[in-house]
Formats: sequence, structure tokens, C-alpha cells
Amino acid sequence: MNRRQRRASRLSGARTPLGPAGTNLAGAGLHGAALLAQGRIEEAIGFFERAVALNPDVAAARDNLAKAYMAAGKPELAIDAAARALELKETPERKIFFAHCVKSVRFVADDGRFRNLMLRALGEGWARPRELTGVCISLIKLNGAVADGVARADAAWPARLAAADLLGAAGLAPLCADALLCRLLESDPITDIGLERFLTNVRSALLAGAAAADGAPDAKQLRFCAASARQCFINQYVYATGPEESEQAQRLRSALEKALAAAAPCPAHWPAIVGAYFPLHTLSEAAALPTRQWPHSIEALIVQQVAEPAEERRIAATIPALTAIDDEVSERVRRQYEESPYPIWTQAAAPLKLPGAAAAAAAADRPPQIFDALIAGCGTGLSTIEFARQARSARVLGVDLSLASLCYAKRMAQSFGLTNVEFAQADIMKSAAIGRQFDVIDASGVLHHLADPWQGWRELSSLLRPGGAMQLGLYSELARANIVAARALIAARGYRPVADDIRRCREDIASAADPLLKSVIRWEDFFATNECRDLLFHVQEKRITLREIKAFIAANGLQFAGFNLDAAIVRRFMARFPEPAALTDLDRWDAFETEAPNTFAAMYQFWVRKPAAAAAGSGATAPTRD
Repeated sequence: MNRRQRRASRLSGARTPLGPAGTNLAGAGLHGAALLAQGRIEEAIGFFERAVALNPDVAAARDNLAKAYMAAGKPELAIDAAARALELKETPERKIFFAHCVKSVRFVADDGRFRNLMLRALGEGWARPRELTGVCISLIKLNGAVADGVARADAAWPARLAAADLLGAAGLAPLCADALLCRLLESDPITDIGLERFLTNVRSALLAGAAAADGAPDAKQLRFCAASARQCFINQYVYATGPEESEQAQRLRSALEKALAAAAPCPAHWPAIVGAYFPLHTLSEAAALPTRQWPHSIEALIVQQVAEPAEERRIAATIPALTAIDDEVSERVRRQYEESPYPIWTQAAAPLKLPGAAAAAAAADRPPQIFDALIAGCGTGLSTIEFARQARSARVLGVDLSLASLCYAKRMAQSFGLTNVEFAQADIMKSAAIGRQFDVIDASGVLHHLADPWQGWRELSSLLRPGGAMQLGLYSELARANIVAARALIAARGYRPVADDIRRCREDIASAADPLLKSVIRWEDFFATNECRDLLFHVQEKRITLREIKAFIAANGLQFAGFNLDAAIVRRFMARFPEPAALTDLDRWDAFETEAPNTFAAMYQFWVRKPAAAAAGSGATAPTRD
């Protein structure tokens, strides 16, 4: 037994040292896990590193090491271990865990290995695309042609460069060959201002080429054009457009409409170029598009922009209304989301999830069996569908004010083949009219858009069975200082919640000298028209403090069960307040947020429980600010 093996044996307490590959691996995993549970993370890492050195081809050893690195806040090391485990033996759990590890990483070098994994992760739904967008962008910007193009477009902005000046001698070829770029364009809004400006300029160059009849594009170029149009549909045409460009796009639209009306031939790339400026279902001859033969990439575009909106219109007649919507604020909010459904999404996360520390604490307080679940303010159904896929035995009801959002949600549920979920139109302020009780209620992003968030919370609590759990999301007063600054700018300049004004407002913010105002571009919602409207132009927004939340929970007989937070934030909090009970102490979290105001930038997201012995109903009143 050598010195390294003797030390491993002492650490593990095992009678037999770790020998040939696979020897005593189960015991090693148990001892390493015990070290992690005791908070002895660095010791656990050393233990698992030795296990990997002795068992290099055993995927489970890499799994353990990756989890230990994540616990230590070392995602760069974790992703390498997780990727190696995945390469040794693929399982759904390993794919999900790899995506969990990689989402917070930004690459500075690209050897193709992780690019291929990210391409699969996007295509196969290892996580929500939004969770992978940032890391994918970091890889895409390592493409030299993209990096150069971003620099040129940014330097010239707001002017547009001609294709030769923007793309150089290679032209579109390097972009068309970048499979990860094309896949991301089809999956989720691009959340990087430099890359957005480059793609905005590329779009104008494609339009100029189509107007000049610069020949028929090959299959790769056509796929890139179609992907660009699909991106514009996903981001609801957020790209800035100049007057001359708009006129040129309108002329091409008219030419396409005339060709369709006359059943005349037209170039295959015309629908892609037009679809990058206007939703194809708004064309006067949109119904003719699906009747023609098109290359595969254009067919997929027509499905997105013509067939799917038509299906949503058909679905509208099948959505029941459970309550009246006659409250003034509710009606204004309903109108906003009818005009701007939120969010537009393409792929849900995989149904198996690996919870972080805070999520695990919350999950431990959930009922052991979930029978009925309510997703209140379900919007376009992303969280509802993820829940229904994860809890196949549950009966899931998603309700929302907006019929347009519900139609999108139901279409997506049908695409996943879900039979355990239903959707209905309802006003949360009249929740009692739903007439059902639920074991789990999710109100993750709706209460702060009500006329009275506290009354809405009470209404929903009345539908929660004793012993049930509720997940909530509320805007933090401290974390949204930059949003308040942006709303002040909007008011001062008289911007309206319409696409042209939203684009102008975004330009003002992206070029602002004030660091607080400019920091708004760090919000992912900034990069899509509907999402930006929700972020900055919402007709009803209430911001909350932790003291108010604590007072409401106490007054209404609920129990706080923990926050859903990134593991890095939990680690920082525990370093500040190491006692275990602090994780559910809202006074400690209030102190922590005061010191770090951006802690809850993504909202207060947390779980509460209704005690099993709680009496139904409560006459408690809403808390007041100090």
C-alpha cells in the first residue's frame, strides 16, 4: 500500500484501500458523500480526485467529483468531470447534471468538445434554452468571423454596414457553418447586445442581397436565413430597423404576396427574409405558403410562423373561462398579455431535475404525493408543462387572464403529448370561483401584477389544502433599482408600450452613460419585445420587501419553507450566517439582501406550507411598510 492509498484509506475508514478500477467504489462514494454532508468539501474533493485517478473509466466516480466541485463553487472543474462521465456512459440524469453545471460558465477557448455537447443540449432539451443561452453565446463569439463581425457592427452602430464590409471576403459561409449559432437562433432570444447588433446588421445585408437578386442561396445559407427569421419571430422583432430598411422590407413583402396570389414561382429565400421582418401569418396570402413545396428549413419556418399561430387560433374556442374578468387592473393586465404573450419559448427543460441546495430544502417540504396542482398566472405555459411532465400522476390546472397566452400554452402541451394538464381563463382575484382545492399551488410571477398582491395571495391560500405547499415569486424592492430608473426614463420621454417605442427605449438604455440605467441590459428579458414590455412597460407592478413577506406569512398562518436560489448565493449566505436555522430566517435574509441588494434580482422565489392543522380561511390583513 503506497502513501496515497494509505491516506485514502484513513479518510474513508475503509478496511480495503481503493485498488484496481471499480474496487470499493460504492464505499468510496458513500464516504465522500458523508464528507460533503459534513461541509468538509475540500476533503471530499481530494477523496473523489483520488477515486477518479484509480477508477478513470468509471462514470460514477466522475459524477461524484463533479458534484463536489459544484458544491465548492468550481463549475469550470465540474463541467469537465460531468462531461467525462457523460462520455463514459450517457444517462438522462447525466445530461441534466451537465447542463446544470455548465449554465453559469463562460468559455474563453473552444476545442469543439463542449461546442458539440452544447449543440446536443439545446437540441435534446437537457435544460431550458434560456439556461444555456449565455454559455452558448460565449462559444459562438469564439468563432473568429463572429467576433470580427461583432466588433465591426458595434463600431459602426447605429449605421449599417454593407455585407462586404461587415462579413469580409468569406461572406456568410462561417456563419452558415456554425451549427451552434443556427441552433441557438432557432431556440431562444440572443441575450448579448454586441451579438444582437451584429445579427441586426446581418439581417439588413440579407435583405439588401434579396432586393438585388444576388442569386439563389445554397442549403446552408438558406438554413441560416431561416434560422435568422425564426430568431426574429422568437424575439418578437426586437431588432432596430431604419426607415429605408423598413421600406425595402415592405417592398419584398409585397413582391412575395403578389407571387403567392398569382401562384407564380418565387425564390426559396424570400419567405425567410420577409419572415425576419414580419410574421408570415400576417401576409395577405399566408394560407398559400403551406400549400407549396419548400426546402426543409423553409418548411420549418412556415410551421413556426403560419401553422402554429393558426392552431392557436383554433384552440381559442376550447379554453373555458372559470371566472369573470371585470376588475379594472385585471383587465389592463389581460390586455397587455393578449397583445404580448409572455414568454415565447420553444423547449421545456427535461422532466427529471437535480435540485440545488435551496430547492432541495423546499422540495423536502412538499407533500409526498401530489394529486392536484394549480399554476396561477401560467402565461404561455412553460412552468406548467415542466411540472406536468415531471409529475405525470398529478392533475395540473394552469390559469391566466390572457387567452392568447393560454392558447400558446395548450398548443405546446399538445406537442409534448401531455394528458394530465388543462388550461382555463381566470382572474386570481376571484380564485374562490374556481371551486377546487389543490395540494400544490405555483404563483411564481403573478402576484406583483395584481391590484392587491396580498389579497391575491390570500385568495390562492384559500384553495390550498392543509399540509399543501405553495411556490411564490415576488419582485424585490431593493433588486429593481435599475428597473425603476428605466421606468422613469420611459415616463420622461413619453414612450408607449408599442414595438417601435420599445425599440427606441432599448437603444436609449444600451447607449446610456448612467451605469445604473445601462445595467438593465443584463436582464435577459431585455432581448425580446414582449419580455421587454413585461420588464419595463408593465401596466401594473408592485415591489415587495422581505419584512412585508414575513408579516404576511405570520398573519396568515403559513410556514416559510425556503428560497429557490443559486447555490453560489446560498454559499455566500451560509458563510455570513453559518447556523443551519438561518436558511429559513427571513430576518437574516433581509440583512443579507440589505448588504447585497442584487441577491433577489430574479425575484423572491420561495416556498410556504399551510400547516396540516391550519383552520381554513384567515381574516388577517395585508402588512404595511415600516
